[in-house]
Amino acid sequence: MNVFLSAALFLVLLGVGTVYAAPADRISKVESSVAKSAAGKAGEYSKDLLDAAQASISAAQAAARAGRDKESQQKLDLAELQLSAAEVKAAEKELIELLAVKRAELKKLEAQLEKYRQGEDK
Repeated sequence: MNVFLSAALFLVLLGVGTVYAAPADRISKVESSVAKSAAGKAGEYSKDLLDAAQASISAAQAAARAGRDKESQQKLDLAELQLSAAEVKAAEKELIELLAVKRAELKKLEAQLEKYRQGEDK
């Protein structure tokens, strides 16, 4: 009997894997995070991924209303991954813009240096 209970508990823990907050709480948390990111650089640079995350949240809400908690949790996991991807994409694009500015500054400084060098040669 003890072995059976231990095995049953192990299977339950194995099946759960991750402990999630109640679906409604988690949905509102993820939705809030997406809205916050949409107001920042991610909204500017990766709107497509934020739209996909919002669609995943809507699917999670529908699944939760239908009582399909596991599907709801999976859709929320997907929304969180899409949100992370949106934030990474925004950070990458921001760094690319910064790199372009720094390269332009470098070219300007190189041109100034070349002017000074030409003045010394005379």
